[in-house]
Amino acid sequence: MNDTAATGGRLDGRVALITGAGRGMGRAHAIELAQRGARVAVLDLDLAEAESVAAEIRNAGGHASAYGVDVTDRAAVEAAVARTGAEWGRLDILVSNAGIVNDFTGIADTDDAEFQRQLAINAYGLLHTARAALPWLQQSPAARIIVISSFWAQLAVGHSYGYVAAKAANMAMARNLALELAPQGIVVNAITPGSIATRMIPDPEWEMQEYPIPIGYMAAPEEISKLVAFLASDDAKFIVGQVISPNGGTMIAGL
Repeated sequence: MNDTAATGGRLDGRVALITGAGRGMGRAHAIELAQRGARVAVLDLDLAEAESVAAEIRNAGGHASAYGVDVTDRAAVEAAVARTGAEWGRLDILVSNAGIVNDFTGIADTDDAEFQRQLAINAYGLLHTARAALPWLQQSPAARIIVISSFWAQLAVGHSYGYVAAKAANMAMARNLALELAPQGIVVNAITPGSIATRMIPDPEWEMQEYPIPIGYMAAPEEISKLVAFLASDDAKFIVGQVISPNGGTMIAGL
């Protein structure tokens, strides 16, 4: 397969599929990769939001398609991946970003259904997308899987058991995928962002007090997207199986 070099952070000619890309960090990842030359499949449970992001990319001169997909539905994920591959003839980059956090309770009040929902979206979502994308990634000369976990998977936060367990599963699955797929030339890494200014954080002031950020501010989603783009590029092809945590210093603040 002919390919375009993706050094200097460029992704010209590459095709990326991003889950949970209708808003927040996923939206920022989609726009960032498109700005660097990638064609982007925008997947989100909310088709209207996915279409809005794809339109934004196209209006800026990029290439994007939108799909309304529930990542817990294996068949729906497989169909979206197949349509992406059929449309552009390849798939090079998978960004597994879809995730939610709804339950901030302690162990005694942890709801079974919500716990299972967290695992379904985060862990099964990664399983479904990675498995569906694998045949396409095996054909790519520069295949990447980038898993978005959370620094809550590395901290003891004392609540949110479903989310913490699911994001820890993401992190472990990314490292396992990296070991299995590296010999095939498929590079896998995980990102565990700290406190990022999205709708997932309803009370930023509480968040900053609970998880102090030594650098003094909560990051915008676009700051994480720069790291996603770097890991997707040829400049990062020797970075394999790593868990990278952009968190403004929270992890060294004695928590």
